[in-house]
Amino acid sequence: MNDSKLMNLAADNVRILAASMVEKANSGHPGGAMGGADFVNVLFSEFLEFDPENPRWEGRDPLFLDPGHMSPMLYSILALTGKYTLDELSQFRQWGSPTPGHPEVDVMRGVENTSGPLGQGHAYAVGAAIAAKFLKARFGEVMGQTIYTFISDGGIQEEISQGAGRLAGHLGLDNLVMFYDSNDIQLSTGTNAVTCEDTAKKYAAWNWNVISINGNNPDEIRKALTAAKAEKERPTLIIGKTIMGKGAVTAEQGSFERQCSTHGQPLSASGASYDETIKNLGGDPTDPFKIFPEVAELYAKRAAELKEIVAAKYAAKAEWAKANPELAAKLEDFFSGKAPKVDWAGIKQKANDATRGASATVTWCIGYSGRKHDLCFCRLVKL
Repeated sequence: MNDSKLMNLAADNVRILAASMVEKANSGHPGGAMGGADFVNVLFSEFLEFDPENPRWEGRDPLFLDPGHMSPMLYSILALTGKYTLDELSQFRQWGSPTPGHPEVDVMRGVENTSGPLGQGHAYAVGAAIAAKFLKARFGEVMGQTIYTFISDGGIQEEISQGAGRLAGHLGLDNLVMFYDSNDIQLSTGTNAVTCEDTAKKYAAWNWNVISINGNNPDEIRKALTAAKAEKERPTLIIGKTIMGKGAVTAEQGSFERQCSTHGQPLSASGASYDETIKNLGGDPTDPFKIFPEVAELYAKRAAELKEIVAAKYAAKAEWAKANPELAAKLEDFFSGKAPKVDWAGIKQKANDATRGASATVTWCIGYSGRKHDLCFCRLVKL
C-alpha cells in the first residue's frame, strides 16, 4: 500500500470510530470530526513528539483542542496511539466513562486541556507557547518543543481568539502552530450567514505566517507542517479547507458531505445513512470499533520512531544536566509542583488605596519573590 492510500485509510479509520461513537451514544458531533481526521492523523503519525511511556515528559509537543465538541476525533486518534481502548470509545458520553462529550484534561491519556467554550483552546496554546519560550530562554534546547492547537470556524469567530491571536503575533511565537479546520459550516448555518471576514489577511496583519491548504490532503498537510516547523520568526496558522462529514453518504450511496445537519447529531438522524457511510469508509457497521491492521502497523512504526527520538532527547538532556547542574536542579524544581516561597509579610497595603493600586502591590511583591526564586510561568500554564 502506497503512502497516500495508507494515510487515507488511517484517516478513514478515525472517521469510522468518530461517527460510530456518536451513533452508539445517540449524541454528539460527527461531521467536524470526520473532516478534521486527516490533519490529526498526519500530526500524530509523523510530527508530534511525545514519550508514549512518560506522558508527562516536560519536553513533549502538546496539542490543545479548541472545539471540544470534536472530542470523538481526539479520542479516536489517541486510541491509535494506545491511550484509549476501543471499548472506552464505545462508551462515549456514558456516565463514568473516560470519554465525555467534551474532553477533560488528562495528560496521562494525551488530553492536554479541558475544552468547551470555543476560543479557549486558542488562548491555552498561546499561553503554553509563551511559557515554552520562557523555559527555552532559561534552559536552552532541552525545552525546545512545538505547541500545536486545533481550532474550528466557531473558535475563530470568538473574541477571545482575537486577543490571543494578536498577542501571539506580536510576541513572534514561532513555536506555535495552529490548524484552522475551515469547513464553512457551523451548528445551524453556513458560516457565511454570520461572518465575511478574510481570516488569512487578519492573521497575516497580526504577524502570523499563514499557509492555506486542502485540509483533507495528507501531502499538503505534511508540507504545511514542515514549513511551520521551519518558521523562525512568527507563529503559523495553517488554514485547512476541509469537508464537513467527509465520507458521509445516503442510503442510496449518494454523497451527504458538506451538510449542516451532520454537525451536531448522529449520522442516522442527519439524513445520511450510518451503515452505508461506514461501509463507504471501509468499515463494518455491525462491528465498527476496530483498528485496521495497516493502521495499527503505521502507529506501531511511529511508536518505534518516538522511542528513538525521545531516547536521543533524554540523552541530550542528561549531557546538558551534567554540564549545568544548577540549571538542571532548577528545571526539576519548576516541574515538581512545589510553589515558591512568597514573603507575604512584605505586602504592605495603604488604607483606602484604589483596587488597582492594591492589586499592583500584591503583584509586585509576589513577582519580586518569584524573581528571587526564578518563578516559572509553567506553574501557571501546565505544559
